[in-house]
Amino acid sequence: MNNNILWAERNTIVANLFNPAFCGEIIRAVAKEYNKHTNTKFPFAFAFIVLPILLHKNTRERLPRSVRTYFFVWVEQNDDLFFDFSARAKSMVKYTKEAISFSMAHQKLTLLENGEIEPSLDRVKYYQNDDYDEYNQILKKAEMLGKWLSFTNDVKSIYSFLRITP
Repeated sequence: MNNNILWAERNTIVANLFNPAFCGEIIRAVAKEYNKHTNTKFPFAFAFIVLPILLHKNTRERLPRSVRTYFFVWVEQNDDLFFDFSARAKSMVKYTKEAISFSMAHQKLTLLENGEIEPSLDRVKYYQNDDYDEYNQILKKAEMLGKWLSFTNDVKSIYSFLRITP
């Protein structure tokens, strides 16, 4: 899909699922939690694994409940989810870039000179309506993923383990 397609011309399903405001909020939630648990800022490169993990329902649902499980062990135990992860991540690059750009334009994310992401400190908003169950689940998993990545913050190792190559 061409990145220059007007919003009104996008397929409705794609426009809803990959809404840049929603995708940006997912990335912001991960970055905010990551920054809270480490003395560094969220690496820009990590932003590109967030959506392929959290918007892929099977992967999201099999994420552990807590960060006590070591990231690399979990990936090994769920290898079937990562067989095509590099292709999934590559297909999401355009949506990740769009989400970051949108979030920057709305002061929700700042891209620092050294390539790290500083999220706004706004609270992540949850809704108490059953219609928002999946939305709330994604954001809760986003916060868990951010904390989890802060414990295994070596970008090169994580990319390598997820079979993502430059």
